[in-house]
Amino acid sequence: MDEFPLIDMTDHDILMHRDAHFSGSFPLMLSYYEEEGKGVQPEFEIKRIQELLLLEEQNGKNLSEIFLDEDERTQVASAKEKYHYLRDLCEKGSGMPVYLADLILSEEMDPKEEIETLVKQGSKAVPLLIDLLSQDAFYNPLFPGYGLAPGAAAICLGKIKDPKAIPALYEALGRSDFFTEDTILEALQKIGEPAKEFLLRSLAKEPFSKDNENAAIALLSFPIDEALSEQFLEVLMRPSAHARPHFISYLILGCEALKDPIQRELFKTHTKGLQSKDAREEALLIARSWT
Repeated sequence: MDEFPLIDMTDHDILMHRDAHFSGSFPLMLSYYEEEGKGVQPEFEIKRIQELLLLEEQNGKNLSEIFLDEDERTQVASAKEKYHYLRDLCEKGSGMPVYLADLILSEEMDPKEEIETLVKQGSKAVPLLIDLLSQDAFYNPLFPGYGLAPGAAAICLGKIKDPKAIPALYEALGRSDFFTEDTILEALQKIGEPAKEFLLRSLAKEPFSKDNENAAIALLSFPIDEALSEQFLEVLMRPSAHARPHFISYLILGCEALKDPIQRELFKTHTKGLQSKDAREEALLIARSWT
């Protein structure tokens, strides 16, 4: 490898991305990036893709064969296998599986037609959408859908409003990125009261963990009323909750709609001695807003 300049981890990712989505062709990848297609990864600079193309042409060697390790090649092979399966399904299949494959393979940033087709199927589409939402591979930009397919599935589930989707949407909060998380939260809001009740049970369930924090985040996306703030206060008053600083911060934010003077005093008492300075300041801001 002495004749090659240093290849860093981003270059490895570019090579994997090229091989998985563009049949190992830098020209195809460059054309796609110049047109700013759906799957463009912002950390991959066009200039660097051009440099890698030139390097490959000058040396007459496939850079992936030289630099990608066994694990990286296995990931690419798995992604290509998924592509083959989905495209074969679109050609030879019918009904719901094809509608789902169309959603995953769509090159539209907002695949409205594919979403509406699935939404029209109602609750019949929910099991397949939950399956998509639950597969780690589809959160990976290397796989079909560029990591965006779970977000599209969440949009469908929010429109269908079947409560059976609530646990899967909740579980997906822990594995999604910022943009997909917003879509999942919106879907839970659209399902409404059944989702709120599920999240309240999850908020209060002990032992406390990251799951409780996810429930708090989701509940904070709902309109905060007095009844909801009372539920947040009940959990805030438990000593075991104070061992998780982030959780406490979310609980404090959820108490802003408290109206009963006794409950407001309980809030002040249970936040006065918090170890986290940020959490104490958040609590003080809420207490001051009441006056």
